[in-house]
Amino acid sequence: MTTPTLEAMHRSTVHALSPRANLEERARQAFVLHVKRHLGAVAASGLPQICARHGAEELEQVASVLGASSAYAAWTALSKGSQRQMWQVLSDMICRQEDELSEIARDLHTRPPLGSLHLDADLAIPAYLQQTAFHGQPGGYVLTRHPEDLYAGLMQEAGGTLYTRGAGTGVKDSKAQAVVRFIRERFPTFAPRRILDMGCGYGAQTCGYAVAFAEAETHGVDVGGAVLRFGHLRAESLCVALHLHQMDAAATRFPDGHFDLLVSNIVLHEVPPDYLPALMRECRRLLAPGGLMLHQDMPVQRSGQSACRRFVSMWQRDHNDEPHWQSIVQTCFADLLSAAGFATADIFEAYVAQIDGPMHWYIVGAQG
Repeated sequence: MTTPTLEAMHRSTVHALSPRANLEERARQAFVLHVKRHLGAVAASGLPQICARHGAEELEQVASVLGASSAYAAWTALSKGSQRQMWQVLSDMICRQEDELSEIARDLHTRPPLGSLHLDADLAIPAYLQQTAFHGQPGGYVLTRHPEDLYAGLMQEAGGTLYTRGAGTGVKDSKAQAVVRFIRERFPTFAPRRILDMGCGYGAQTCGYAVAFAEAETHGVDVGGAVLRFGHLRAESLCVALHLHQMDAAATRFPDGHFDLLVSNIVLHEVPPDYLPALMRECRRLLAPGGLMLHQDMPVQRSGQSACRRFVSMWQRDHNDEPHWQSIVQTCFADLLSAAGFATADIFEAYVAQIDGPMHWYIVGAQG
């Protein structure tokens, strides 16, 4: 197999370890997908209409009106139920094929490696990650059931694909492609030698950066052993060379100034506020002179958002295992980067369109 093009590296990329849904599983997934899309439409129009009828324009008024609304209560119950159903059908699909997928993994291990995997069984996993099953994912990102476990990575990839498509995102969307497009438009001569993806998960976006900057050496760090194990084999099956490390992104063991490009994708909103300063200081330490750092995340910092939309977005915090959602809303990342040692003139913020979908991503970054 040859290395795929950047355009082929999207959320629906198929690889050797991709589980195959049978007829029943496809039907169950389609049901969940359609329910999620319908509920998304209700959140976009139905709930604001309720607030408008009651003249609720301030956040406190919106909370009072929706808190007393049976429609909002039903929407919340259905949204939570559809999320649980999503994880259940995906888990059933993966567990049904677990022996087969383990055999494929063993075969991939016998091939000459393109990249590398460095796991640390003694790594102290931050308490907030052990205590939170983000988005309701069973066991969370750091679940490791046995030394060869791939379950957390398989679930993270399958869940991300179905969950986001429920929000209207297209099958060819790619966060890495959106960031790469931004880099090429704003910094057209930039050519990194070493790349670090911070909080890389199973490495889908890391693969995108490795393909986009083929001459660079691409690394990723995460604290979850099983997601990294799966990510390593996934990349190998796609003929992409990644070097994955089980490390805390805020306290890596790389040398000072080691990377020309530092990136993260939808990590900031899953990090406690008191963790963010250390993460940004580590970025400053790791970034080489003339290098580039970019963090991409949800667009919840947009000004001018209605009180109803802000209230509904906080639903993620209260009902979808996103306890730190508020941090990205309340944090001024430009100030945070300045405090970490980046020059004010080198800090930038932007909103960039999805590759395949209706949303815009928030990007904050700096030059070294």
